[in-house]
Amino acid sequence: MNTKRSTINITAGFAVVLLLIGGTGTYAILFNTGYAQSATLGEPIFVEKGSDVIQKEIGPNSSTYTFTSNGTMKGNIEYTKAGEYVSVSKGNNQTFDQGHGAITTKDGETANYTFIEVFNGTDYQGASAYSTNSTGKLSFLDNILLIFKGGADESGNYALEQWLWK
Repeated sequence: MNTKRSTINITAGFAVVLLLIGGTGTYAILFNTGYAQSATLGEPIFVEKGSDVIQKEIGPNSSTYTFTSNGTMKGNIEYTKAGEYVSVSKGNNQTFDQGHGAITTKDGETANYTFIEVFNGTDYQGASAYSTNSTGKLSFLDNILLIFKGGADESGNYALEQWLWK
């Protein structure tokens, strides 16, 4: 058994539990305090903008979405992302989303990731677990966990920032 992958899975599972228990309260603790953000999280690794497109409704409270985005990593590495996720409505304008995607640099390097997030209609927060075989610019993404926050509008356009969870 690969212990690095086990550690990522356990850490990601722990993050899911924190998000589900804390919900938007976790958001307030981790991201709304200027002191906590600068002291705990530092500068974001990823800054991106993108859009969601509803693909289809798969149940009374569930839909699948595809997404694409463009962004900057570590301040100067441009990338694109694409992926899909399943969104499950929990009522009170809150959803739980789970999905996967791929990030690609202009040089053609790639990394894969899975993520979970909680969304309240305008703001969301979550965690992404990355893996890659890259030996170049994306090599630091192998077996790491990032936490993120962002916002979205009614048209599905969004902006997000991601930080390394140390």
